[in-house]
Amino acid sequence: MNSFSSLFLHSSFFCLPKDKEQSACLIDLQNRLQNHDIENFHPSRKKEFLLGRVCASKAYELHNGLELLTLPSAADRSPLWPKEVIGSISHNQYWVGAAVSSSQKLLGIGIDFEVIGRVKLELTRYIRSSKDLLAHQSLNSNELLTLIFSAKESLYKALYPQVKCFFGFEAAAVTNIDMTKGIFQIDLIKDISPFYGPSGRFRFEGQFIIIEGNCLTVLEIPYHS
Repeated sequence: MNSFSSLFLHSSFFCLPKDKEQSACLIDLQNRLQNHDIENFHPSRKKEFLLGRVCASKAYELHNGLELLTLPSAADRSPLWPKEVIGSISHNQYWVGAAVSSSQKLLGIGIDFEVIGRVKLELTRYIRSSKDLLAHQSLNSNELLTLIFSAKESLYKALYPQVKCFFGFEAAAVTNIDMTKGIFQIDLIKDISPFYGPSGRFRFEGQFIIIEGNCLTVLEIPYHS
């Protein structure tokens, strides 16, 4: 978890491994969470959802010292965070995590957990645009495609609450990856709103880590860059 937490410069982060038994205090927290829209979920999806809400509550507590026991979902299933904060939740096969920051500090935040190789190479043409990196000397094909996929997911999560419209993988390109610093650069190559795209704010810098077959990307968007 410490390796993951080091990626967060302006937000609080909490994550849990899926395959480990929760502590008594986390089980108690889960039982106190107010969730009224998950009764019809498949058991595995319900467990994953609740773990995400536990992580969100703990990240919120790290942020301002208070538990977050109510985090409803919007019609599009995105979390409806309290007005004073922004946040993001993600999971893969092994991890569930959430990040929270002040809405006065950041415009947006997006995180994405992926397992290296889950994104199949035959899907490359749907994920990579003509301006994405085609290769990287320190990454094999699976690692590079997973990182590009994850970076675009984080960008979407960070910007969607502001633009309120869907945009696909073709709208952005990962144009630089610095393995030493754990930084990626991602550019919008299509306009997705009057403010975001080639005619407005288009370039963003995120953090990433690839460790033990897991990839985590983090995109914190400050008001000015």
